Amino acid sequence: MNPQESTGRLATGTAKRLAGQLKNLADPVRVRLLSIIVAARREGVSAGEVAEAFDLTKPTVSHHLKVLGEAGLVTRERSGTHIIYRPTSAARRLHTVLRGIPGEAAAEREEGLRSVLDELDGGWRPAAEEAGASAQVPVERPLPGLLDPEDLLERVQERLTIRFAGVFTPETVHRYLRDSYERLSHSAAVTAHLPALTERFAAERLASVARCEGLLHKVVPEVLFVCVRNAGRSQMAAALLRHLAGDRVQIRSAGSAPGEGVDPDVAAVMTEIGIDLGTEFPKPLTDEVVHSADIVITMGCGDACPVYLGKRYLDWEIPEPLGESRPVIRLIRDEVDRRIRRELLPGLLG
Repeated sequence: MNPQESTGRLATGTAKRLAGQLKNLADPVRVRLLSIIVAARREGVSAGEVAEAFDLTKPTVSHHLKVLGEAGLVTRERSGTHIIYRPTSAARRLHTVLRGIPGEAAAEREEGLRSVLDELDGGWRPAAEEAGASAQVPVERPLPGLLDPEDLLERVQERLTIRFAGVFTPETVHRYLRDSYERLSHSAAVTAHLPALTERFAAERLASVARCEGLLHKVVPEVLFVCVRNAGRSQMAAALLRHLAGDRVQIRSAGSAPGEGVDPDVAAVMTEIGIDLGTEFPKPLTDEVVHSADIVITMGCGDACPVYLGKRYLDWEIPEPLGESRPVIRLIRDEVDRRIRRELLPGLLG
């Protein structure tokens, strides 16, 4: 083997990282986004500025920016009321490479990029290399069009419009759906699932508004658990109450500064007692879910929760489980369970 050819090979880890970044750029909108952000350099740009330049909705731009961030190509930081996006050094290097792909027309550049991706997919076998196997590992490819957030959100809006027909106008459904998407896009860890999570979140908010305005009848009491990240304590409490009370209570949870996902150790400790948090996700605290609740239990979120007359408020001093060992998290879980049984269930269920 020619030594020069050997030294020119990409290491497995480098190939894996590069392939992932290129896959995330296999979309004309993201390539254009990258070029704008790289051109901005240190100043950075906001999602709103990019949306105006592209004539796209802000949620769509935010979704694509989040994907670029997960690929290690964009950083984000808050500046006043805005989120500013800046390119990483890897983004600048990759942008230089992309500019060198043959073809002056946009379509030719996109085709050139996709040919690079096909070559990487066809020749790279990460798992087989590590295991010494000969079979090529299949590469998971998204189906064209199915991951377009705008397309998915339109379908979600159709379903929600039908679900709340006679209660809310399509314009109201649209407003809450877009606002829910925007709120979740700042914290959700898995962007591929964001439209589905948005549907659940928007439906909860619309139902809360409908109950507050007397458009839907409240048949059971409603309890809201609030903590900071909605990734530990409030998720535990909501799941435990749901396990104990079933459908006799409407149960919500939210966070004043929601995290990216439910803490894995919290989920594992709950699984030990037969409660699955696999479908749960952190949700931002919104005014309508507080207004709709009959009982609001806060846990370490200070005065972030609005106060309404006629509701019962409880403030539980429950330790933050995030970052703690599982034995400590079990103690926190058991304390939450005791409080629910002692302070909530007697009044809720008689």
